[in-house]
Amino acid sequence: MTSLMLDPFTDWTPHAKQIEVMECDARNVVMNCGRRGGKTNVGARKFFDNILADIEAGKGLPYKPPRNLKVMKKPKPRLEYWCVSPTYSMSEIQQEELAAVIPEEMIENWDASKNRIWLKGYILIQFKSADRPKTLVGKGLSGVWLDEASKMKADTWSGYLSYALADKGGWSVWTTTPEGMNWFYHEIVLNGQHTPAGGHLEEYRNDPEWRNFYWTSKDNPLPELQRNIQRMIETMPKRYVDREIFARFDVFFGQVYEEFDRSVHVVPQSLCRQKFENGDFVLVEAGKDWGFTNPGVTLVGAMTANGELWIVDAIYKRQMEILIPGDPNCWVAQDKELMKKWKIRLFWCDEEDPSNIKTYQTNGLPAKAAKKHLKPSIRAVASLFTVKSDNGRPNIFISDHLKDVIQELTNYRYPEGASGEKAEIPLKENDHSMDALRYLVWNSKTFHQLLIARFKVIPWKVADDAA
Repeated sequence: MTSLMLDPFTDWTPHAKQIEVMECDARNVVMNCGRRGGKTNVGARKFFDNILADIEAGKGLPYKPPRNLKVMKKPKPRLEYWCVSPTYSMSEIQQEELAAVIPEEMIENWDASKNRIWLKGYILIQFKSADRPKTLVGKGLSGVWLDEASKMKADTWSGYLSYALADKGGWSVWTTTPEGMNWFYHEIVLNGQHTPAGGHLEEYRNDPEWRNFYWTSKDNPLPELQRNIQRMIETMPKRYVDREIFARFDVFFGQVYEEFDRSVHVVPQSLCRQKFENGDFVLVEAGKDWGFTNPGVTLVGAMTANGELWIVDAIYKRQMEILIPGDPNCWVAQDKELMKKWKIRLFWCDEEDPSNIKTYQTNGLPAKAAKKHLKPSIRAVASLFTVKSDNGRPNIFISDHLKDVIQELTNYRYPEGASGEKAEIPLKENDHSMDALRYLVWNSKTFHQLLIARFKVIPWKVADDAA
């Protein structure tokens, strides 16, 4: 921690883990933390404190300044630093944090249109996006700050930024919540020391130039934050809590809906029908996955006023045409019967075949294209299987006569041995009724309103509130 000019703790009350980061002198500082743990907050301070240390050490001298900094498009700075985010929109967070740290009297020019800050003394800070790593080339840098690094592509570091730092012996600051055992884990985290975030002790390389810091969302003592975190722990599936709150790498293996329990979530068909006849369901909608060689599925979801989704019926068939006029053995005819039976108000359909949706609409079936959003919609469905602490019940039930649906719930799996992004993409097997279920849960506006009435928030949005 530098002593030059500014005390980084002025007007800032850090928690214990943040203090450890600020006192670290390692060349590469890696923070793997839970959401809202304060990693970006301390990342900005560590980044700026390192810049001050470079100034105090006289780096970049001797230096011949440009004649007119304000009119030059690309003047050569004395020292140059980059703040890198997965996208430009995410870099706004870095800019906001730095705006609270850098004293106004040190700023020569802050050009938001060009995503850069000139500090007095010809020191340049640029904000960069990692969405196209090839653009991160051609610079000799004194330091970089990579925020949400786990979301970036592997060659962001290995192909470009590591080389940009090499000729000047530059330093790096890393702040992120994990995204599985991807390149960030293997190429960055394993350079340093073992932490409780996952992985085997013998894997870690213990390079003295790298220092790992690990903390969870629970380590940030802000009372309001801790109330939100506790709500997420009680509401969200365990694997999401383990990753986003406890910042663990080793999650997302095996069964996708590991919370599914036949003894809890499977109910008698007769009970479903009885609840329908008693008027316990306030609305019925359906999820629709097209198929021919693979099974096509219509999944019927009946919703209660207290935000429970009951999967009461389904059609699961191969090699059935969308429409054969006058023939009951086609999807239009069979879904019309299903609509009549359960009073279905709307079919949420796979958006990839708009002609099928149009056929439904022109034949009297209320159909809409469903947005897919694979990973967040899986999280949405998973949150319904979680047994809630306040009433001891989940928010989804499946009729026991839906054997194909129950079989898919049991066999829908993540790939073995995959890492990073691929580890969270389920195998394209046993997924037909699972897709239909996602379309319904993710897109039904009415169901979302019922969940808000029950929880005051959509359960899978609790994680966003804690972000």
